[in-house]
Amino acid sequence: MTYDTTHLAADFIGYLKNIQEHAGHQPHALKLARDLNMRVRIGTINRAYPEAQPNPVLVVQPWYYGNTWMLRHELAHVMLYWSGLEAEVIEEFGSEVGWKVIENLCQQAEAFLLITQPMVDDAVRRFGVSAQAVRHLQKLSGARPEVALRRLIYDNPHAERAGFLMSRDYVTEVAQCNFGLPFGWSEKVSKPAQLFGSDARLTFTRRFGLGVGVVGW
Repeated sequence: MTYDTTHLAADFIGYLKNIQEHAGHQPHALKLARDLNMRVRIGTINRAYPEAQPNPVLVVQPWYYGNTWMLRHELAHVMLYWSGLEAEVIEEFGSEVGWKVIENLCQQAEAFLLITQPMVDDAVRRFGVSAQAVRHLQKLSGARPEVALRRLIYDNPHAERAGFLMSRDYVTEVAQCNFGLPFGWSEKVSKPAQLFGSDARLTFTRRFGLGVGVVGW
């Protein structure tokens, strides 16, 4: 852990992975909370209380109780607090901006808590860093396409890779890690392969109108 905010995302991803390994890579949100001795309660708001005694408390609305993205989001808040990074973010950016940064980190963490490292390792072993790997992660985890895409692209914060989703000829999602795509969200791109150099390892699949593209090394 560097506690340097320029490495904030990489530090948090590394910490998340360590916690998941400690918990046996449990993908079920409610089971993971119990394995980590967090108490899950039903309430009128969704909120984490990492300082609660004797163990952290996660409060979710009734419809978010169970194996849900909201519970994963609140799990991430406790993990960020445990890591010490939450305090660093608030100190560096102040309360108003800092809590926005914290929310963004916890939103990204949802993909990591749903799609575990063994799932990613299996997908990359079979298909490499590719569009096919994104499809495989969807199959293994039941994740939405954009969640599977982000999980693959951000798996290694030091790698150069990017990915995108398309509906017909329009870009509906982008994920970029140390590599910039030549187009952005909502742009019309009829032939994406023509926009990349010959050295770029682009893979692209289209199924039922949804296109998935990944550039990775």
